[in-house]
Amino acid sequence: MSVAPWFRKLFVLPLLWVTPAHAGTPPVDMAEAGTWQPRDMAFAHVIARQEARLGLPFAARIRALSVEPGVKVTENQVLLRFDAPRLLEHVVAWLEARHALTLARNRRQALGDSIKQHVVTRQEVIAGEEAAARAQGKARLAWETLAADFDLLHLPLDEPALEQQIKTRGMKAVLEAHGVLRAPFTGIVTQLQAALGEQVRAGETVLELEMIDRVYLDVGVPEARLSFWQAGETSWQDSGRTIMLSDLDGAPRYDAATGLWLLRYEADNPGGLLRDGAWVEVAHLGPPRPVVWAPAAAVVARNGKTWCVVAREGQYKPVEVHVGEATGGRVPVLSGLAAGAEVVTKGAYELLYRDLKDLAKFVD
Repeated sequence: MSVAPWFRKLFVLPLLWVTPAHAGTPPVDMAEAGTWQPRDMAFAHVIARQEARLGLPFAARIRALSVEPGVKVTENQVLLRFDAPRLLEHVVAWLEARHALTLARNRRQALGDSIKQHVVTRQEVIAGEEAAARAQGKARLAWETLAADFDLLHLPLDEPALEQQIKTRGMKAVLEAHGVLRAPFTGIVTQLQAALGEQVRAGETVLELEMIDRVYLDVGVPEARLSFWQAGETSWQDSGRTIMLSDLDGAPRYDAATGLWLLRYEADNPGGLLRDGAWVEVAHLGPPRPVVWAPAAAVVARNGKTWCVVAREGQYKPVEVHVGEATGGRVPVLSGLAAGAEVVTKGAYELLYRDLKDLAKFVD
């Protein structure tokens, strides 16, 4: 475990109880039992949970723009409006096919009535039925073609609804109302590649959209810390707000560019604070473990070892301890110190060097 910067150098001492030679009694404090969660920090790469490059399924002219880069949009919000000759052609073809189907069905009905009166032949009736079947097939194909256009534009329409709209509002008004590109999900507009009045080709990207309500975070950790990061709680903090990360339980992936192992998390992204491609620092807390808490001033170090000076009835004994990261002026002691022990909190370093120098075995 790394040694915190506030530690000072120490020396190795025999574990003997001694009385300080100088006058005065050093202040002491009692070590207390408690729990501690080990903490680690790492950098995470933010990845949009979903992104889309949006275009039109046919050539069109942009007649209105409702967004710009950086704007947050909601699902089904209108992004732009357009005029499209192909959409008009498909609507007209569908209306003509429906009209032709109505005529074919009327003729079939008339032939059916006429054959009862022996006015037409059976062959004419069969021809009428075949014509009606062909008209029905053409009408179905015309609608499927038009419905595919609406589906690409995320417009949920059925035949009766569209027919009623055209009857009540007129075809021009309906085409203007439906000649729109809507957002397929809530997100941020990252790029706008179309201009007002521009003629765009079929399939050409006109804007890019990223989902921002939730994001992925790839956290890179050294191999030696993998087991620690795979249990506990991971979070990201901004402006005093803590956002918890959810482990996606996938196998760690090795990143040859950094030599780190990547763990993927998912997190809420309130306000769109986390943007695709950003790097943020995240914290990980391991499972709680029992420790003995000692004042930070009671712990000193030398040559990679840490010590406390325990006081008992005016005598003092150095004990080697293993500690975690200091927090709030206290140090979690993992081993070497019992709860209830009184430890020197001021002058421990000087006490060891000045009063116990005759007992000290220096290791340099």
